[in-house]
Amino acid sequence: MKLITSKDNAFIKSVLKLKTKKGRLKANEFILDGYRIVKHALENDIAISSIIMTEDFYKSHDLDFNNIVVTSDAIMKTLVETETPQGILAIVKIEEVPLREGPVLFLDKIQDPGNLGTLIRTAEAAGFGGVILRKGCTDPYSQKSIRSSMGSIVSIPVLMGRDIDDLMKLDYKIYGAALEGGKPYRDFTYDVKTLLIIGNEGNGITDEVLDICHERIYIPMKGDVESLNASIAGGILMFEIAACVS
Repeated sequence: MKLITSKDNAFIKSVLKLKTKKGRLKANEFILDGYRIVKHALENDIAISSIIMTEDFYKSHDLDFNNIVVTSDAIMKTLVETETPQGILAIVKIEEVPLREGPVLFLDKIQDPGNLGTLIRTAEAAGFGGVILRKGCTDPYSQKSIRSSMGSIVSIPVLMGRDIDDLMKLDYKIYGAALEGGKPYRDFTYDVKTLLIIGNEGNGITDEVLDICHERIYIPMKGDVESLNASIAGGILMFEIAACVS
């Protein structure tokens, strides 16, 4: 255990840089904030480089980890974005792992970090083999995205910065969620080689991505409702696909 009490400490300054996308990309690391998510990462052998705790948290918890840094409540508050920090965070290496067997979710320029994190978590819950992020998606390693994913960011393969050419190399049948020119999603039977595309919250799937879809699907709705939130629509479609695959 190492005790750090100065906000000017070089290590603390390096952690502060991880609060920005530029800092995360440069260090190839990100912050996991909160006991439940850190515990989840430890149990799944995620590449954690260090764990930071407040003094009170360190005294009341016994974690089996070599590189633990203890600091003050005041410094901890500067490292996280939650109003009431739980007193623990982990610094985790960004590691890209291959897609697993199963359907895949492709996100086309999703901008809201809450939606992104929720979609990643839902993909894990539905048994998907991974999530692919097109260039232009918001950063999955921002603290808001990670909180929304509830730790799924370290449990399911997430491939960043991909584009249409990358999709064309994959041997999947591609379904795009789109109202125009689409058919009801229950008109199809899906299998493990299904790739589902969810588009941008405001504009949907871009035309160039729609052009490579084998099928366009939509969710029939009742009442005076034109569309659903991207993460809700994605959840409905993912679990329908999962039901066909299981």
